[in-house]
Amino acid sequence: MKNHKVFYGWWVVLGCVLITTTIVPPIMSLSNKFLIQVTTDMNISRSAFTLANTILQGLGIFISPFVSKKLANGNMKQIQSISIIGFVLSYASYSLAQNAIHLYISAFFIGIFYLNSTIIPVSIMVTNWFVKKRGLAMSLAMAGIGVGGTIFSPIVTMLLNNYGWRRTYQIMALIILVIALPTSLFLLKKRPEDMGLKAYGADEQNLSVKKVNKAIPSVALSISQSKVHIFFWLMLVGMLANGLINSGALGQFPPAMEELHGAALQATIISIYSMVGIFGKLFLGWVNDKFGILVSTTFGCTMFALAFVFMLLGQNPNMLYLMAIVFGLGNAIGTVTPPLITSAIFGTEKYGEAYGIANSATQIGLSLGSLMVAGIYDINHSYQAAWLLLFALTVVTLISWIGSFALSRRFCEK
Repeated sequence: MKNHKVFYGWWVVLGCVLITTTIVPPIMSLSNKFLIQVTTDMNISRSAFTLANTILQGLGIFISPFVSKKLANGNMKQIQSISIIGFVLSYASYSLAQNAIHLYISAFFIGIFYLNSTIIPVSIMVTNWFVKKRGLAMSLAMAGIGVGGTIFSPIVTMLLNNYGWRRTYQIMALIILVIALPTSLFLLKKRPEDMGLKAYGADEQNLSVKKVNKAIPSVALSISQSKVHIFFWLMLVGMLANGLINSGALGQFPPAMEELHGAALQATIISIYSMVGIFGKLFLGWVNDKFGILVSTTFGCTMFALAFVFMLLGQNPNMLYLMAIVFGLGNAIGTVTPPLITSAIFGTEKYGEAYGIANSATQIGLSLGSLMVAGIYDINHSYQAAWLLLFALTVVTLISWIGSFALSRRFCEK
């Protein structure tokens, strides 16, 4: 580390930010900006269009454990770089679709390459490079999701208005290739040992572990033993509901706002909540460190629930600006809170196994949430009932997580 003025791990974090900035938003916050043009041009329902993203997200339920193992044990640079190329080609192939089946075929391959190129390798690299300040490094890496939403929302809107949805898919694919592929090839490094370095704070690891174990009493039961207790299933209910509300909001807010007030205001609101979301992730982590998991969970879920209240009042454009602020502050519960609540309940030793199960429940919700909201719209020709349902599910998320944590304290190590 003496040969580096800046610890190289922070350059790895910068590379991870570039990856999450370019690859994640087109799948999450920006995917349904194409919805109205695509469904109108191909004469398909909103549910049919949204099913493509359901297929993409649904793959994560089944193949995430295999992807994690392969990336951890294999040549990550090679796997990630090939996957970025595959992602770009598959994403661009959306532009060739003539019917919904073509969208689903593209989505299947996008889902495979997406897992191998984004969140999983990013989390592995950050974990390898940081012992101390790992939470800060992970928050910064994931903040790229908000950065990408902020930058690309107006760009996608402009491209759609000027070139149409087919050319926009192609242009976005090219942008991703130009930024993400060189980042993977030349900037990202799997582990510090590859450069003759140690992880940041590695010399303090034993002390840190002692502090963590003292601060967070963990459940003394094994994961198998925990499965017969209600706190385990309450945690999973919260994860499932959390996936539903995040997918439903991120997937259907854009077309709902465009329908109400046009593409220009929609792009502005997405940029605002994406920008606020950058700080929202860091702020939620600070709240958790300062006041604990119950306060941070309550804060995040309350902000998220208020977003649906303001969407119900969305005929007034001023309400959408308020929605953008509270949604930006609250949407960190989709990425930051699940690992925090899992570690708060199970501690560090059982975290990996527990979070693998928790993440599967989240992926189920992410796969179904946007499709569920689109289906409600297709039936009612209105989003109002969907926002009420998602508000209720946010309350379910909060009650389930707080209840799970509270009940788990009965089984903590003394």
